[in-house]
Amino acid sequence: MYYIGTCPFCEQGNLGVRICSKTEHAVILCDECDALWVSPEITEKPVFLEEPNLPCPYCLGNLMDAPARWASLGEIFMRGWISTIKGETD
Repeated sequence: MYYIGTCPFCEQGNLGVRICSKTEHAVILCDECDALWVSPEITEKPVFLEEPNLPCPYCLGNLMDAPARWASLGEIFMRGWISTIKGETD
């Protein structure tokens, strides 16, 4: 998973770029507390979605089950978010 930083809400999780299962919208999602932002601008308060599927805020597609996934470097680049990437985790 490529990440943009540490979650400012839980201060533990990594913020990764997640692609939804339905329309391939991209969101920023904490891998610990599931806090969500619709862009890499994480200065606003996060949104917390309904568990367990975490519906995409754009199309209500699933953010957890395949084909939802953590974005590849190419997908992040195509969205213009590449400059926000701080690193990669396993």
